Amino acid sequence: MAATGGTGARAETERECIARLYEMERALAGMEPQLPEDMRTLGAEARRRVAFWLSRVGAGGADLQGLSVAMAELTSLMKALTERLLLAPWDGAARGPRS
Repeated sequence: MAATGGTGARAETERECIARLYEMERALAGMEPQLPEDMRTLGAEARRRVAFWLSRVGAGGADLQGLSVAMAELTSLMKALTERLLLAPWDGAARGPRS
């Protein structure tokens, strides 16, 4: 990944957003196999959005206003997925495809 461009506050904001996006990426990857079937499409969409913004911010010079909106939307998606995951009936068996 390319280093983020810019200096000062902008570069710091980009670094913080990249760190948060990687956290989201890891969390989504971990929860995806456990998501109920009705939420898997939303989970996949969240992962696509995170990958898009990681790429865009990683290239440097991303529109910070657009990134702010995207981060708020991603945070809402993460919240909805987490809530649904916590409310899903659990029978002790792992969800998702097995190897």
